[in-house]
Amino acid sequence: MIGALTVGLLFGCGALLVLTSQPFGAGRPPLAARLDALRPDLPAKVDPPIVPVFRTYIFEELLRPALQHSGNWLLSVSRRAGLDLNETARRLRLTGDAGGLGLFLGLKISSGLVGLAILPVAAALGLFPPTPAWVWLGFGVAWFLLPDALLRAKADQIHRQMREGLARFADLISLSVSAGLGLEGAVEEAAGSLSGPFAEELRKSLRNSQLNGEPISVALAHLGEELSLREAEALASALDVAITQGLAVSQALHSQARSIRERRRLQLIEEAERAQVRMALPVGLLILPAFFLLLLYPAAVQLLQITATGR
Repeated sequence: MIGALTVGLLFGCGALLVLTSQPFGAGRPPLAARLDALRPDLPAKVDPPIVPVFRTYIFEELLRPALQHSGNWLLSVSRRAGLDLNETARRLRLTGDAGGLGLFLGLKISSGLVGLAILPVAAALGLFPPTPAWVWLGFGVAWFLLPDALLRAKADQIHRQMREGLARFADLISLSVSAGLGLEGAVEEAAGSLSGPFAEELRKSLRNSQLNGEPISVALAHLGEELSLREAEALASALDVAITQGLAVSQALHSQARSIRERRRLQLIEEAERAQVRMALPVGLLILPAFFLLLLYPAAVQLLQITATGR
């Protein structure tokens, strides 16, 4: 019975993916959008190019439309329910995800379905003993939350790299300004010599600020707001205050560089303390029992021998 249900479920999912990837029955744009496209006074809306997210062309053509559709449905339901997904969207942008929030939610749905079906499929094939339905549900929920955990870990790693890049950037422009170079030249020199995710985002922000005619402090403020880098916002405000009030820019840069390094040092100390606490769990569960067993085993053997000879 379980095997028939599993085969039927897999066949239905495959048929749904094939049918949803076809152009037949696709939704038409609304009438207002079609009328706006006929007006010459409105600029034409150019859709951004679609970046492939799968390496295989078959997966890109078959899986992506179904995942995008299901993810957009879940996104609309989440917004109606009042759930805030801005943090997830920020992490996707930080990690350079090309699919967007809708496709990520679709991947979560597919991951949950795989986790829900893996145990009954294994039991139907004789690879795993039968398990109750609540275990299947637990696996489905765990696999549904797995993409969030992976995205959070990757975003935290990139965020740490960006903080390190910001600290190096502050040091470089401080040294350049102290050597007599202008602020704009120091920023351009530092942005060109750096590498990594922070350097890429910094170059984009500086390019946009140059096109819009905005000062460097505004570009750094926008960068700190988009990437949740409070240090970049503090550096931007310090530069703005130093420029508008006629203070020494090199002194403001030196103080901000010291502040960024101090914050980074405190963060490393906090991470080391948390790692020390996390290490206590495997030590208590794995190392200490084996250590006590190694010490008590010879004494237990001798006590058994003494009691056996005494009898």
